[in-house]
Amino acid sequence: MGEILGGKTLIYVYVLIGVVSIDLITKSLAEEYLSSRVYDPLPFLRLMLVYNRGAAFGLLADFPDWIRLPVLILTPIVAFLITYIYSSREKSTSLAAAMGLIGGGAMGNLYDRVFLGKVRDFIHLHIGDIYWPAFNLADASISIAVGILILRHLRRR
Repeated sequence: MGEILGGKTLIYVYVLIGVVSIDLITKSLAEEYLSSRVYDPLPFLRLMLVYNRGAAFGLLADFPDWIRLPVLILTPIVAFLITYIYSSREKSTSLAAAMGLIGGGAMGNLYDRVFLGKVRDFIHLHIGDIYWPAFNLADASISIAVGILILRHLRRR
């Protein structure tokens, strides 16, 4: 396993496994506790289970299955492969962690698509009556990774 899972690649794998595990646990809890209830624990946060048959923000949800399914299944697989390869070639811990966040988020949502045919979303951020589209922890991990990558880029300038 030396070269395959050496150095920063181990960070990638640990972060990926952590994200997938936490994502699937929270989605399971959301199905158990939010299937018939809505919680507003904070003035800007609503917890409510919704199912998304599309990509981010419901994109492709109304497309025919013969278009939607290959795109929604192949995209996270490609994301996993690219992030794994990138993390294994770079020497940066923060980059390996960011790639693990992306890979883990992609795999968490892929699990839902393959085994449920839809993704479980349950986090709704809002200001008054203006709501951000529902998301889950897999989506959040990808967004956090993008933020890390942007900050890394800006610091290099």
